[in-house]
Amino acid sequence: MNRPTPMLLRGYRCECHTSSPSNSDATTLLGSLDVETAPQAVRWIRVAVRTLSPALNSEAFEEAWQWLSEDHHDALQALVQGEPVTLTLHQGATTIQWTARPVQFLKLTTRQGINLPACIKEYGGPARQRE
Repeated sequence: MNRPTPMLLRGYRCECHTSSPSNSDATTLLGSLDVETAPQAVRWIRVAVRTLSPALNSEAFEEAWQWLSEDHHDALQALVQGEPVTLTLHQGATTIQWTARPVQFLKLTTRQGINLPACIKEYGGPARQRE
């Protein structure tokens, strides 16, 4: 007997925002990602911070490196326990903030078993879209 597919899927919402006096301290969403696991959420933040770290001033670089080398373990544990996490860095007058939080996604439809465009093979198919 087939089990019904759950309508709600657990996952994590990751976002990166910036704000600075030059844009009236309005928050700007730079990027976002929905992932299935806490390690994927932490990995997304780590990759972004590691990519940005060479351009940071020394104080922000030290904070970033502390999070990359040690504090990300605490972030992972918090997400696993259902708590949101935030990493905030200050680069001059600009604030950069990464967040990850547990969410439930409403499963609307599945794309498996239907005709997909030919280019889907080139980009990895539905299984790679959530990575």
